[in-house]
Formats: sequence, structure tokens, C-alpha cells
Amino acid sequence: MVESTEDRRGLLKFVPPNFSDEVTALVIESENYLADLRNLMPKARIAFLTTDRDEKISALCKSLKVDLFYGDYARNGLPTEPKIFDIILAEDCLTYPPESYRTILEINHLLKDSGFMLTQFWNARFIKVLEELRRGKFPAREKRLWAKWDVVKVLDDAIYKEIRFLPDEQIEKNSAVEEWEKFGFDNFSDDLLTKIWLVKARKCEAEVAALKEIYTEEIRARISRLLHRIEYDLDAEENFQKLMTLCKREQIFDDYLADFISQVVVHDEAKIFLQSRAKDFGMNLFL
Repeated sequence: MVESTEDRRGLLKFVPPNFSDEVTALVIESENYLADLRNLMPKARIAFLTTDRDEKISALCKSLKVDLFYGDYARNGLPTEPKIFDIILAEDCLTYPPESYRTILEINHLLKDSGFMLTQFWNARFIKVLEELRRGKFPAREKRLWAKWDVVKVLDDAIYKEIRFLPDEQIEKNSAVEEWEKFGFDNFSDDLLTKIWLVKARKCEAEVAALKEIYTEEIRARISRLLHRIEYDLDAEENFQKLMTLCKREQIFDDYLADFISQVVVHDEAKIFLQSRAKDFGMNLFL
């Protein structure tokens, strides 16, 4: 069993062990991750999408109890069903597909509200790439290169809310780095030394994801509708009474409701109203 982050390789450094049978994961065109992912999540439902009809891959999926699907996601896109997966591992979605932005949007659509995508990119600011450019060499590459800033921007545009980076392949610091720094190239987080960056992109921020995981989507939607009606004074008192009834029936605790209000309610006046009225029902909302 994989026990520590250091024991894991590549994108699996972002994946904590999970023994739930409710977790769902999709791996795209990276069968080399399947065995280790199954080791981390022994009871999860894992799907694998590939264009390769090799019998060895079919046998591997069968032995690991992984659902195997065939399809060219780069050419034909991904399925349209929303909110299926907790994790989508798409190692090369920023590297090869001609329409990377479309692909990561489709991945976002497939992720549950608390889900996240794992991918990687080849760093355009890697010192050896810069040295090639200085010598006038930049051969046609099959792999697309990105700078961190560009990856952040495209993920932000595709509505990912929380992004983390980890270095995968790096070289040792050397005198050439200082030379490039003199040219004005910042070496933040050893960016000039990193050949490949690993990326974890959440569909929503971690604290929001935690909120979403506690109660069902139906209950969360009900809370959200009631809060918006209260905020915009649509039968505010009546809807507040319904909110309190819902909280009592579903055992929604004070901190949860306070965090939920902080995420969905914009106007301070509405927050003050909710905080004041909730006291009458024995709830202490610290907003």
C-alpha cells in the first residue's frame, strides 16, 4: 500500500488514499497510472479512456477492475454527462490536444462539485529551452510548451477555482541560472530549473468543496434558493422560517450554515438580518 506522498510518483502525489466505494475516477490515455491509482483507492470505481485497443491494456483493466472505454477525446471530445467523477487524471490534455481549452472545459463539466483534475505541462521557461532559444534553435515540437502564468489563466478561464503546482522533473541549480536572472528571468519556485510541472485544479475552492460534501446536492440547492430569496427580500420572513425548518429537519449545524451564507450571500444587510434572526432560533452564526 502507498503510504506517503514521497512514495507516490507523478500526478499521484496529489491523490490521498481513499477506501470509500463511492469515489469515482477517470484516467485518460495514461495506463501507467492505473495500478498505483487502484492501490491508493482499492474500492473506487475507476474508468479508463483510450484509443489504444492493445490486448495488454484490456487485460490490465480487467485485472484491476477498471472500466475500459475507447474514444479519441482530442478529436471527438469527452462525454457530456455532468458531475460524474471525483478525480479526472488527464496527463497530456495540455500537451497534445489541438484544443486544450475545450478539453479542460469538458473535464470541468464531468467533475463533481468537489472534484479535481490532474494534469501536467512542459515548462516554456525551463533553462534548457531558453538556452536553445539563445542559440537560435527551437525545433518543431510535438509537445506544446506552457509557462505557469498561461496555465493559471487558461484554468481560471475554464472556471477552476484552486490550482496547485508541484515540480516533476528538475535539474540541479547551476551558474547559468544566475546569468538568466541577470537578464530579468525570475526563478520563482525554481521555475527555471523545472522541466515538467504537475498540476491539480479543483472545480471549486477546498473550503467550498468541503461544504458540498456534507449534505446532498438537493439540500444544498434548497439552502441556496432560500438564502437568495431572503437576500433579495422575496417573502424574506416566510423563507427564513422555511430555512430554519430545513436546518432543524436535516440537522444543519451553525458553522455549516454560516459558511454557506458567506459563500452565497453578497449583501451585508442580508447577512446582518440572517445573523440576528437566527439567534431567535438558538443558532449562532459568526459571519
